[in-house]
Amino acid sequence: MTEFIDCGSLSISYDATGKASVSFTVVKNTSGELIREYDVNYWGGQKFDCILTNISQKPIVGSRTWYEWGLQMEGVAD
Repeated sequence: MTEFIDCGSLSISYDATGKASVSFTVVKNTSGELIREYDVNYWGGQKFDCILTNISQKPIVGSRTWYEWGLQMEGVAD
């Protein structure tokens, strides 16, 4: 199985209280569950501790086995 984050899809924003909203797309060559857990990650030298608030899966058009997983999370930067 192959699974990776589409780096161009990464979006991080902060509100006035410091809460981080993080979203990105994971590309995977099967429709089964994601291999990695994405609630703690490092982006741009910053560690983020988040909870998953939304996840969606859709097939990649023109492909028989590749899927995009849209993940949205909220949390804090450590």
